[in-house]
Amino acid sequence: MVRGIYTAAMGMLADWFKLDSTANNLANVDTVGYKKDIPTFSVYDERHVYSSLNRKVPIGNLPYSVVVDRVYVDTADGALQYTGNPLDLAIVGNGYFSVQRNNEVLYTRAGNFKLDAEGFIVNADGFRLLDVNNEPIRFEDGFSIDEEGYVRDQTGNVVSRIAVYGFASQQSLRKVGYALFSPTEESGPAVAVEDFRILPGYVELSNVNAVAELVKMVELQRHFEITQKIVLAEDEMLAKLFSQLATLR
Repeated sequence: MVRGIYTAAMGMLADWFKLDSTANNLANVDTVGYKKDIPTFSVYDERHVYSSLNRKVPIGNLPYSVVVDRVYVDTADGALQYTGNPLDLAIVGNGYFSVQRNNEVLYTRAGNFKLDAEGFIVNADGFRLLDVNNEPIRFEDGFSIDEEGYVRDQTGNVVSRIAVYGFASQQSLRKVGYALFSPTEESGPAVAVEDFRILPGYVELSNVNAVAELVKMVELQRHFEITQKIVLAEDEMLAKLFSQLATLR
């Protein structure tokens, strides 16, 4: 009975984590460049099960519970939305913009850029967009950005080029905030890519499907309630057993 309570309680914890992740995805359904979280779980305290007829014959494994293993990033593309703002940029293909946060370089698909007080292109958090030389990009009146990421002046001369990077394993990137990422050992370092297009006047929206996440949330809530009832039932049975044992004295 104690094992049943423990197993059901661990299931409730897993459901709670899934609910929290789903709620976070729903909260960012309108966040430009947001990539939804996908939690994964691993078996905890798995035991071998043997035949009752022959204790030396294994018939399978019995997992006592599951625990959170890690949270992966769903790197599927979000829908593109036209804004008409020349500083809004969307990457078509695999790739990430790079931005400077203090002494750290972070990566993002969120292309809702603007200008800071000094005329540099910055993201929604005020971090400056970097070019292929890891330098911030100044954008003046009459400048334009083409699909290859070149920044051109009024006469069409190239003054800079926006850097776009890829990773060996995008799913292993570490999320920083809502739409920023930093490399990990598993993702590999940032590598400059060329197989992309940049669409000025567009932004990539979140890749969260609100309807699917809402359905998942309802299913998780129901499963949580069922597991909660199991814990209560096991607790009542345990209390009844203790009561009966007490009367035997």
